[in-house]
Amino acid sequence: MLEKYYNMGQIDRLLRFLFGWGLIFLGIVFTGVINDSLMNGLIAMFGVINVMTSVFRICPAYLLARISTLPKGRANKRNRVDSAIIVDGFDDVKDNRILRRKLQISILLPMLALLVIFAVIAYKLDHRSMMMSITRQVDVAMEMAAKQIISTDSGSDTASAVGSAPPELVQMVSSLSENSELFVQQDANGQIVDSAFSKGEGNEALLRAWLRQSPSLLPAHESDARGMLMFGDEELIWTSMRVGSTDTWLSVIVPSPKEHTMTAYLFSPGFLVLIFAVSWLAIWSSTYIVGIFVDKMESNSRRLQHRSMHDSLTGLPNRQKVESIINKRMRALNSERECLVLVMVDIIDFRVINETLGYALGDQLLVQVGNYLKEVEPGKTDVVRMGGDIFCLVGVIAHNRVNASRLANLVHDKLECTHELNGIPIGLQIRTGLSLGPADSVKPEDLVRFADIALAQAKTQRIKDCFYQHDQDSHSIRKLTLLARLRTAIERNELTLVYQPKVDIGTQALAGVEVLVRWHDDEYGQVSPVEFVSWAEKSGLIDKLTHWVLTNAEKQCQEWRDRGYFIPFAVNLSPTNLFDKELIPLITRLVTEGSFGDGMLELEITENAVMEDPERAVQAMRVLSNMGIRFAIDDFGTGLSSFSYLRTLPVSNLKIDRAFIVDTSQSDKDAVLLRSMIELGHGLGCVVTAEGVEDEATMDRLRQYRCDHVQGYHVCRPVPAEELVRWLQTCDWQGSERAA
Repeated sequence: MLEKYYNMGQIDRLLRFLFGWGLIFLGIVFTGVINDSLMNGLIAMFGVINVMTSVFRICPAYLLARISTLPKGRANKRNRVDSAIIVDGFDDVKDNRILRRKLQISILLPMLALLVIFAVIAYKLDHRSMMMSITRQVDVAMEMAAKQIISTDSGSDTASAVGSAPPELVQMVSSLSENSELFVQQDANGQIVDSAFSKGEGNEALLRAWLRQSPSLLPAHESDARGMLMFGDEELIWTSMRVGSTDTWLSVIVPSPKEHTMTAYLFSPGFLVLIFAVSWLAIWSSTYIVGIFVDKMESNSRRLQHRSMHDSLTGLPNRQKVESIINKRMRALNSERECLVLVMVDIIDFRVINETLGYALGDQLLVQVGNYLKEVEPGKTDVVRMGGDIFCLVGVIAHNRVNASRLANLVHDKLECTHELNGIPIGLQIRTGLSLGPADSVKPEDLVRFADIALAQAKTQRIKDCFYQHDQDSHSIRKLTLLARLRTAIERNELTLVYQPKVDIGTQALAGVEVLVRWHDDEYGQVSPVEFVSWAEKSGLIDKLTHWVLTNAEKQCQEWRDRGYFIPFAVNLSPTNLFDKELIPLITRLVTEGSFGDGMLELEITENAVMEDPERAVQAMRVLSNMGIRFAIDDFGTGLSSFSYLRTLPVSNLKIDRAFIVDTSQSDKDAVLLRSMIELGHGLGCVVTAEGVEDEATMDRLRQYRCDHVQGYHVCRPVPAEELVRWLQTCDWQGSERAA
């Protein structure tokens, strides 16, 4: 039972045993060393305590201070010196031993300082007590001597005067006479008068020194006086008393106690024992005080840390804890046979459950989900609530994806069942995203991010689960960096425009150019328009980017017009641009004050852009159409357009996507679709433009199907402004290979 409290090593026990018996002998046998019964009793009791602790191998003071002298590795977990506080088996809370020692010192030092102050006070009080004892004895003895002198002067003999006094007073007078350096009777002038108590008259040097000072020391109207007298290196105490009402004085000089010095007092055995006892009590009382304080602080720290690392609703570890869980699992991983898997779990349409049943029942469902997940491979997996309705399982599996899929299937089987909330059956559907360590990464933050990306991919593709794939990761540092630089590039005019011609098949004349934007970053080189335009749409930069394209395209249009080239421009609009409040004022200014009047500007929009909010889109398009702006439906046939809206849109051009152009020679269905779309466009009164024309055979089929305009590499690649001018000057559409 007591073994778990053992905290004394063998050497410590031996030294403590010998020290204890030494104190017992000092306090009981050799009592003369410290001539104080109370001190001797305390010393003996302290010795008994040391012997008992050495026998039982338990020191209460060690328990209080949480230290041990057992060999390293044998100290029990409760008392070992290097023990750390473990929270939930994962995180080590920093040991507070250094703080404990600092606090003990901060308490102990003031205690020792107070002890020194008390020692000085005790010394002074003791010295004062000794001096008062001496002077009291001198006063009593001198009163006896004065009475004897008065009795002798009145005719009584000395024997009768002394005999009538109490024996202790007689002894005191006799002792004073024996211990004094000088005992004389003096007249009013300070001269020596014969007396029965005279002593020290043979010490002529002391007598001369006293006679030189005594006339000035004896008060005229006082009955007694006392003081200190330095005689060589010796310190003496003198006392003078008037004999009755006469002018005669008795003067006594006694030596001051030489052994009563500060050094002698501080190093006396009694005071050393007192110092040791008080210091011992100060150490362990400070240890006790500090122990209570630090224990309370550690308890509060553990409680706060638990709250910060755990979800208050489910009690599961939270996102702050997941990295430490992954690190612990990775350290224990056998990399040759095992791998770490993160399964990110999301409950589909959980918001609907909250809105339908209320947040209280929604919280109850989350608690149930957490409990169910803890039953999936218990002991092999850790469950973390990442926030909201997203949970994460961190587990160790055999080294292949099949086992990871098996773990994800267990999660689906556990959760995709009917749950009852207050008697209401609830069916859940979940999506899971998986990342593997160290295959995907060894960094916990990367594994969590990768699992999040895989989960987003699973939700986007509406599939049950999805593994992380690096080539599908659009959430890269490169993207964040370039997105930040894109704003700067727009503001500093670092983008460039290129132009791709559109030609009329019938007249073989230039019908216009499509304006395309390009970006070359100093660090990453040429950035694909597909990338940065998509980023701009998602980040809200697309309006700023479109404004820049329109403004710079208008400048180029004006420059070409000044050189005699009247070329219509086509600019692509993003779905969100139609709802930009600044777009219409900008285009109005470019039309009225710039070169985009007279039908020189065509805006290309996709079918999906219109269908996001058809009424608002139609309203914005009609306002711009009234200013002479033409509209084209880009990538026609690939979106989700409605013919009922298509007939109401102010559209003058249908641009057929290249997917319907390339394979018409291989598929009759594609040819039928292409011919139908061209006829539909003509039926709506629109010009039909074919995109992605790359060879003469495709050009001939389009001419056969009565397509109006073509655009593609067979005509011309997108080129800068000056190169397009050179192309115009050298191009002869009768020689198409030359144009290509």
